[in-house]
Amino acid sequence: MADSSLVEAVISGFVEKKENANSEYEPTLIVNHDGRTMEKALKEELERSQDFDMSVAFVSQGAVQTLKQHFLDFADNNNHESGRIITSTFNYFNSPKAFKELLKLQQDTGIQVQIWQPGQQEAITEASETIEGTDIQASSATADYPYHPKGYVFRHSAGNEPLYATYIGSSNLTINALNSNREWNLKVATADNSGLAEQLAAEIDLQISESKPLTDAWLALYEEDFKKYAPPRQPNRRQNNDSDAAITPNAMQVEALMNLVQLRKQGESRAIIISATGTGKTYLSAFDVRQYKPNRMLYIAQQEQILKKARESYQKVLRCTDAELGLFSGTSKEHDRKYVFATVQTMSRPEILAQFSKNDFDYILIDEVHHAAADSYKRIIDYFTPDFMLGMTATPERTDGANIFELFGNNVAYEIRLQKALEEDMLCPFHYYGVGEYIKEAPDGKFMGQQVSANSMTDKDRTEFSRWLEQLTDPNRVRYIIDKIQIYSEAGTDVRGLVFCSRRDEAKRLSAMFNEQVNQQAERPYRTKTITGENSQAERDEAVKQLEHGELDYIFTVDLLNEGVDIPHINQIVMLRQTQSSIIFTQQLGRGLRKASGKDSVVVIDFIGNYANNYLIPIALYGNTGDRDVARKNLQRESIGISSISFDKIARERVLASLDTADLSDMKLLSKQYQQMRYELGRIPMLMDFAHRDASLVSTLASKNNDYLSFVVSREKSLSRGKHASASYVEQLEPVSNAQSGVLKMLTATQLRGLRPHESLILAVLCGLDWHHIDADCSDDAAALFESFSAQHSLSLPDLQTLLSALFPYADKSIQQCDSAFSTLGYSYFTSANRTRFGNTSLVYMHDDGSYVLTQECESMLQHSTFRTFFTDTIEASLFNALALSREARKRRVTPDHGFIYGEKYSLADVMQLCAWKDEQIPQNVGGYKLDTDTNSLPIFIKYEASQYGDRFLNPEEIEWFSKNNRSLRSPEFKWMLDGTEHASEWRNRHFIPIFIRRKVEEKEKSYYYVGSAVAVNDAHESVNIADDGTQSKVVISTLKLIKPVDPELYRHLTGNAAF
Repeated sequence: MADSSLVEAVISGFVEKKENANSEYEPTLIVNHDGRTMEKALKEELERSQDFDMSVAFVSQGAVQTLKQHFLDFADNNNHESGRIITSTFNYFNSPKAFKELLKLQQDTGIQVQIWQPGQQEAITEASETIEGTDIQASSATADYPYHPKGYVFRHSAGNEPLYATYIGSSNLTINALNSNREWNLKVATADNSGLAEQLAAEIDLQISESKPLTDAWLALYEEDFKKYAPPRQPNRRQNNDSDAAITPNAMQVEALMNLVQLRKQGESRAIIISATGTGKTYLSAFDVRQYKPNRMLYIAQQEQILKKARESYQKVLRCTDAELGLFSGTSKEHDRKYVFATVQTMSRPEILAQFSKNDFDYILIDEVHHAAADSYKRIIDYFTPDFMLGMTATPERTDGANIFELFGNNVAYEIRLQKALEEDMLCPFHYYGVGEYIKEAPDGKFMGQQVSANSMTDKDRTEFSRWLEQLTDPNRVRYIIDKIQIYSEAGTDVRGLVFCSRRDEAKRLSAMFNEQVNQQAERPYRTKTITGENSQAERDEAVKQLEHGELDYIFTVDLLNEGVDIPHINQIVMLRQTQSSIIFTQQLGRGLRKASGKDSVVVIDFIGNYANNYLIPIALYGNTGDRDVARKNLQRESIGISSISFDKIARERVLASLDTADLSDMKLLSKQYQQMRYELGRIPMLMDFAHRDASLVSTLASKNNDYLSFVVSREKSLSRGKHASASYVEQLEPVSNAQSGVLKMLTATQLRGLRPHESLILAVLCGLDWHHIDADCSDDAAALFESFSAQHSLSLPDLQTLLSALFPYADKSIQQCDSAFSTLGYSYFTSANRTRFGNTSLVYMHDDGSYVLTQECESMLQHSTFRTFFTDTIEASLFNALALSREARKRRVTPDHGFIYGEKYSLADVMQLCAWKDEQIPQNVGGYKLDTDTNSLPIFIKYEASQYGDRFLNPEEIEWFSKNNRSLRSPEFKWMLDGTEHASEWRNRHFIPIFIRRKVEEKEKSYYYVGSAVAVNDAHESVNIADDGTQSKVVISTLKLIKPVDPELYRHLTGNAAF
């Protein structure tokens, strides 16, 4: 008999929807939309299954690479004895490289790969070949077998009962079908003894009996057939066209060119472009030069190699002659041409500058402009007076605090960062693999990535350093690195890679040791070189040329190739150093992301040690620098566009452990974020500026000093001091009163995260804010409705419900919630201490007709320009966050429960407010839980493994819960909880028991994860709790059944244990 939860889920999916059905078993349609993709589904199944069969007509190499880490983990979990993939040669869709990747997967994991070829002897009617010593035959007929299934069957257990999870639909095992194509795939769960399970098993057995194993011999024949008979492939839309055909701007470049024209029309003479490496900055600048038509142009860059490639690109766009293009460097003196490409080292010399008139060039372009604060660049910028100057960079952030934006009038003509560029398919996709490092961190963490002066080292330092350097180049580590590289490398592709090391000594030794090892794929020794600052420019250029032409497998380096070098055909990046800067990480990753003909993807292998800075890896990959929990959730995404990101178990644990200890609210970090945005905008950045750039920073910045205005004042005073001191904007800010400061603190503490939009929506309407400024993508009807209510200058409770229905359809629109919002803004809800803390000034009051209006005190405060600016900005940011939460919940298919969103974090104060309690309670009076009979709610707060009680998960769906001390079944909360339990549906309507859990490692924090509400209280019985000092107290222990099981990732995060 199948488990009751399986029966309920099937009924919910096929008969009548039930809100508390187990989503793990419920029939689900997966269409690769709103975050639910087949890629994610397959990864989740591989993580927890004991066996699987995949029967798919088509397989792509990229899909196997995307799932590779999960296949490897599956094999480790099941002793390399489980799993089968059945595919075909139908229409020659599957390339030899795809079969090579499958063959490699079979060798690394033990997963069997079978090729469906039924009745082969009878089917072959044309000439065929036979490999000597085998019975394997192949011919053009191999592509004629009409094989077209797309099914995935996983076997795993729920307790002692075997279950099937089956996905049948339209998705083949190809990267687009798993991730980006709109597909239809139905997931169903069945018991092992069901009719469907029996049919599936029979069909899979039949397919296996009609299949041939994938072997080297079979693949050799297929490659020959493929060359003869495969139809021509359509050009890869991600690859560059290397022909001399006319080059036209892409969508990004068109928008940037329009912005540049508009800036010049406004009289601006300088601008900056921020664009990820590989997105076409050079071509963009050439297109702008073409539309500007300067008499003379100067292009400045650091490396001569970059100038030569820029010159080639310009010639393609401008269609000019060689005589019009000149290279001006240490080796070339063509300074009298129309278009001059000069190294900064040459052009910045005073005697060289003196050879030019200040207005010799009417258009100047500065590449890698983040270096523009250096003296050499500044000499050039200060000397010439062009009509227009354009700066370009992928990473404008500087670690020394210098402001490059003001050099270009704070005019950012266009900006596209790594994440957006990948999502827009502007870069070559990558497969990132984070793998555990072989050795531990350098002694005291002092040496990794830093040049250490021998004079500053003690004898003990030297001994430890020498021992550590020996570990870096230990033969066992070298073998380990090579083994991992061979596992994760792309099968069937000659590698052209960069290896980033922590030190020059390490790079040199590793290169030498690699050259003594065999490159198994190429069946010869590795061919590598080391390039550091000690090498001449000619030596560097020669090594890069050899790598491009396939004469080298790898270049080992430290940081010399982070920027200023263009090697389009790089297809592998190996990181053998800890991540100390997200900027450097992005620069090194970007070395491989430029598109090139014949290049489908880039493999990135990052060896992750036990480093404190590992938290920078998800920040560099995904952005979001202000919230550890956002960074953790980003790790679950495992993709950006069609690029994949995965970690082995050790590496993932190290990154998560680093996130646990990272302080993203450190004032130094926040100051850098503020300074960078301030430099870019040329004014005080507001919360909405950060919301559009990195929403995770909004609450972190504002909460640091309890409100954002206080934070701004403190940072402006700080920025007016030091080496790169700048004019402070603090004089623009009028001092605010204690009451005004208190109101800003209230909004920051209770509204800014957007957990309940009601209060901020009320204030936005009554203050006449512009809804389009809050939600740029809103419909005209939504904006018109908001404006119509704003025009009334008052808002009734039904009005609020109407607005919530239109703008926040998933919000709790109950009368209790709306009344609670109005009482919060009237300050009657708060404790006496918090009323004082928040300025003791009510913001709204009820008019005689029952509608609410702003109080006179609030109206008066809004006349103060500084207060109004930060007041409205906080409200807008709050609503922006509320919209984002709502969108994310819909994407995750999570329906808010009384306003609470599963997996989000809430403080005790948040919970009281969202439960719509009439009066705020002092936290000490709440403790681990509190019953509020007015709202029939009893929120429970569990400090997991960090309290005097033994609260624990029995399984992902049930929690053993201890009451407070000195309680019995006759205590008020248990009388309430156990009243009417015999009528489950009625009981749930009258009992709301939301459960919040705080992780042990986060015990110093004030927030808890919402894991759902209890739908049943089982096995309630009196017992005794024994404290650490031996004191005994009477308690009630019961089992709380959650509305749905906690998902595996959150369960592991909360408990440290797997959910199955």
